[in-house]
Amino acid sequence: MSETENPESSDKGTMDAEIVTLSGSEIGTVEAELVKMEQGGARRIIAGDVDLRTSGAGSISAETAEMAFSAAAAVRGEIVSVDRSGLGIVVGGKMHLSESRAALAAAGKVHMDEGSSTIFLLAGDVQGSVNTVFDTRGSLAFGLTAGLALGIILLIKKLFDRS
Repeated sequence: MSETENPESSDKGTMDAEIVTLSGSEIGTVEAELVKMEQGGARRIIAGDVDLRTSGAGSISAETAEMAFSAAAAVRGEIVSVDRSGLGIVVGGKMHLSESRAALAAAGKVHMDEGSSTIFLLAGDVQGSVNTVFDTRGSLAFGLTAGLALGIILLIKKLFDRS
């Protein structure tokens, strides 16, 4: 079994190991079965299980992703559990948000605790205290309207370019 702890901050390349533990470090890409990160950062994480504490990541792809006091631009996982964290886009089979924010959350089953919110929420089953700007129906209507408006603008631009 290969285990790596605390790589040098200056090495922002790719790390490939079964278990990676980062504390106060930065890394470019991490590929592992288990990634534990505390007060660290990674551009990209690909793992079976991810556990972030007061850390940040550009993108995470994992079977199970757990985050607390952390931030990520994009998260994809079968099970995603987020506590007091911020996310750009999060996609999962099952998702639990606790006092967290996400711009876009999409999952088969979502549980939102008090204090959590999303801008766009696409879910088959939603439980808990839901605070979202656009639910599934609203998101579809917004997308259709935005697409139609953009199509009209591009059509008008094309007509004026011919003149």
